[in-house]
Amino acid sequence: MDYLVGTHQFYRIGEIVDEMRSSRRPGMAVGFSRRWQELVPDPRARASAVTGYVSIMEGCDNFCSYCIVPFTRGREKHRPMAAILREAEQLAAGGFQEIVLLGQNVNHWQEPGGGERFPGLLRRLARLPVPWIRFITSYPGYHEPELVEVMADHRNLARHIHFPAQSGSTRILRKMDRDYSRAGYLKIIRAFRRAMPEMKFSSDFIVGFPGESERDFQLTLSLLDEVEYESVFSFIYSPRPHTRASAWNPELPSALARERLIALQEKQARIQLKNNRRLLGETLTILVSGKHPKKAGEMIGRSESQRVVNFASRTPVGGFARVRITGAGPHSLRGEEIPPTAHER
Repeated sequence: MDYLVGTHQFYRIGEIVDEMRSSRRPGMAVGFSRRWQELVPDPRARASAVTGYVSIMEGCDNFCSYCIVPFTRGREKHRPMAAILREAEQLAAGGFQEIVLLGQNVNHWQEPGGGERFPGLLRRLARLPVPWIRFITSYPGYHEPELVEVMADHRNLARHIHFPAQSGSTRILRKMDRDYSRAGYLKIIRAFRRAMPEMKFSSDFIVGFPGESERDFQLTLSLLDEVEYESVFSFIYSPRPHTRASAWNPELPSALARERLIALQEKQARIQLKNNRRLLGETLTILVSGKHPKKAGEMIGRSESQRVVNFASRTPVGGFARVRITGAGPHSLRGEEIPPTAHER
């Protein structure tokens, strides 16, 4: 190892490289800072010319009993709105079709020193000529009702939210130190869907958390049925150093935890297959994200709700295509591109 760089020191990367070249000695920069440090990538350094990722906050103050993020990313710090708008405006001027706002608790952003909050920031960003604006990851305990109003008012705020539940059991959520209940979580889901019936959700789940009973697990499975997520990321609980839960006995045998994970993933796959089959014959607007790596002439794209669609197309990467869905699996769709009309050309 030549140099150890902590997450709060990335903004110094140029300086660190110069130091490495001049000293030729190992070193490290790992200190935390409560101040926001600007680090905006050059357009040529971005991984995509279609989707622009914009950091708006970092860190976490929640200290959930299982989570190491506050120890590795530090406490919350928020980026000034002027800097966020400036970067987003540059992306819009550069022809980016999608902007994704990033933060460990993205919906807890607020103007440093007070003032504007996350719904107000979204309202400002929605004025940009960008077809889709997204944000990840939202913490349910920080939800503000105004967010529903802002999203309903602006059609370029994508109708999809990654909204980690972690468990469907209020008892387990309390042990996790999650600041919401099952009922409160579902109340937020219903509020979004009343205002925007087309709203879709994805989520994260942990199975096998210390003390999780069979009833707790069944409540998690029932939450999948009730919400019908577009997708979920699911994991077996594993202890992390410095967290409160790491001192607790696992209680659940590892074989049973694996069984529960498989059961959850199989249920979610059935839900996704059912919902994907409902789209057969429907026409979706698809953002072309890349060429198919194995099939010449085919492209891969994503719907507004992040469904993956494979289809033959001459639409370039970064373009939008209208695609009629002809096939459905649990994890992706197949379709046929509908040629644009003379007016659309």
